[in-house]
Amino acid sequence: MEKFLIKGSSSKGVKGLINCSGAKNAVLPLMASSILFENTVTLKNVPLGANDVQTMIILLKSLGSKVQILKKKKILKINNTKKHKLLVKYQYISTMRAGVLAMGALLGKYKKCSTALSGGCSLGPRPIGYHLAGFKKLNCKYNLNKGYINIISPNGIKGGHFRFPRVSVTGTSNLILASVLANGQVITISNISIEPEVLDLIKFLRNGGARIYNTGKRTIKIYGVKKLNGHQHEVIGDRIEAFSYLCAAAITKGKIKIKKIDPKHLITELKVLKKIGCIIKVDKSSIELNRKNNLKTTNLKTAPFPGFATDCMPMLMAVLTKAAGKSKIEETIFTNRYMAAPELVRMGAKINIKKSIAFIIGQSNLNGADCISSDLRSTFAIILGAMAANGESCISRVYHGLRGYSNLYNNLKKIGVNIKKKS
Repeated sequence: MEKFLIKGSSSKGVKGLINCSGAKNAVLPLMASSILFENTVTLKNVPLGANDVQTMIILLKSLGSKVQILKKKKILKINNTKKHKLLVKYQYISTMRAGVLAMGALLGKYKKCSTALSGGCSLGPRPIGYHLAGFKKLNCKYNLNKGYINIISPNGIKGGHFRFPRVSVTGTSNLILASVLANGQVITISNISIEPEVLDLIKFLRNGGARIYNTGKRTIKIYGVKKLNGHQHEVIGDRIEAFSYLCAAAITKGKIKIKKIDPKHLITELKVLKKIGCIIKVDKSSIELNRKNNLKTTNLKTAPFPGFATDCMPMLMAVLTKAAGKSKIEETIFTNRYMAAPELVRMGAKINIKKSIAFIIGQSNLNGADCISSDLRSTFAIILGAMAANGESCISRVYHGLRGYSNLYNNLKKIGVNIKKKS
């Protein structure tokens, strides 16, 4: 099992340039949606180094899709020449929550499927009750048997209106995928996610012939069509990856530039970085961060876009361990998002968790320690702590981070992190 050994330094800031990868959280729904298309779907700027992308490729192949990988060009070509299998096996989605999106796509195209309950990071309860309630509203029936959801729409998807009780990113994508081929039907979905990754999916589907229209605040209306035609699409930059590397400069008093990222996708996060003392410069497709002064404290809550992203929270928590004074973060999305906190405490950080709120008292010094990561974003948060600590840290189970970060090791070396691999 691979480990990272990191020698930190409180006096040496990271420096350099990172070309942002395509967004893992955007490409996985796009890949799942390829099931709906006629002809070939071509996806550009694919983060092929992210393990979840490789898992989704295997899943699609298991269903019958033909997938061509052009590694050097970061391109996937997906073609559906025959009818898909309608069973999504547990082995393909046990580590990846996005695998549940195959349910919406298969249901939309074939009116039935059986899908294993998906895995992913252990962030607390992540039920798909909203997905199923939405499917039921669209004339579907389902049952759970031996860990598989068997779902069917005997007479096809029917028009109707569903309002999410709470904003759900994956739920929004799943209902959209189930609805776009409901030929002749009109489906309205309210209180949807408007995360950039969801909007990227909608753009992709529209360009293939889907009729999806914004009709109000967090509301869309879908007019079902008979078919979707394959086309080319470039995946948006990964805003979570970009924020992660910006935090690397923030915590080490460094300077970094991230290219191939839309700053509008990090509006709130950049405001927070400015507030705590970082100098930010942006243009149309890049962000530069320079930290010269001491870090300041802040208070914030996570929220659906355009609020502060829950995926960015663990990295900011790590940065705030070096901000003199007391900061407060309230996590409103997932109940178990503070998995990095005990490991940062092992390095000397002072973090007190009370229910959904973390109280962080910044320390002038952190010290290297043996740590273990337990989910995708906590991995990077622990790496940040190790970078800012005195001495060496050994981080185990970094495979969690490799699920979502392409070329993580090489990028860290590129910006000057003293890092080695250990088996």
